Amino acid sequence: MRHILVVGAGGGLGQALVKHYLNEGVLVTAWSRREASFMHDNLNWRQLADYRQDQIEPELMHLNDLDGVISTLGMLHNDDFMPEKHLGAVNAAQLRHSFEVNTILPILLLQQLVSKLPRKQPAFWVQLSAKVGSITDNYLGGWYSYRASKAALNMLLKTASIELGRSHKQLVIAAVHPGTTDTELSAPFQERLPADKLYTPEQSAQRIAQVIENLTTEQSGKLLHWDGTELPY
Repeated sequence: MRHILVVGAGGGLGQALVKHYLNEGVLVTAWSRREASFMHDNLNWRQLADYRQDQIEPELMHLNDLDGVISTLGMLHNDDFMPEKHLGAVNAAQLRHSFEVNTILPILLLQQLVSKLPRKQPAFWVQLSAKVGSITDNYLGGWYSYRASKAALNMLLKTASIELGRSHKQLVIAAVHPGTTDTELSAPFQERLPADKLYTPEQSAQRIAQVIENLTTEQSGKLLHWDGTELPY
C-alpha cells in the first residue's frame, strides 16, 4: 500500500488532500497543529505543537518509509499582517514571519524527511507554492513579503532538486500553484474574484493529485500550475 505524508493537514486544502488519498486507498499520515476532525482506518493523524525541528524529530522515529510528501505549509496573512499594497507598508516583522513560514519551514522539513524517501524507487515531494512567486510573471507589484518568500522557496526547492537528483534518482521535487482555493488563506480576497476562478478544496485536491500522478523526473525543481503546465521562475 502506498504511504504519503500530508503536512498542514488541518487546513481546508490539507483536509481535502487527506480525504482524496484515503478514497484512493492510500495510507496517509497527517501532520497538523489541529486535532483530527475525522477518522479512517488508513489514517494516522498526528497533532504537532508546530513544525519546528524539535517537534518533528520525535515523529520521525515512528514514521515508516514514504512514497511521497505533500506540504501545504504557507501563510499570506494573519491577525497582524495583510499583504503589503505599497512599498511604504513593507516592514521587517512581516518579512521575517513570511520567510519563516513560507521559506524556512518547508526547506527544513525536506531536510528532515528526505531520509524517509526511497533512493531507488519513484517518490515525490510536493510543496504548495504560488504563481505570484514568479519573478518573470510579476506585472502588478505589491504583496512584497509573500511574493519574495515564495520566490525564495522556489529557488530552494530547485537547488535541492539538483542535489537530491544525484542520490535519489527517481525523486521528483515540485512546487505547485493550486489556484485560488476557497480556504482561510484566500477568504479576504475572494470578493472581486470571478466565480469560475475560485475553486473548492475538493477541486484543488483532485487537480494537485493529478499533477502528482503525472510527474516525471524531468519536472523536478519546477514550479507547476495546477493543470500541470510549467510556470516561469
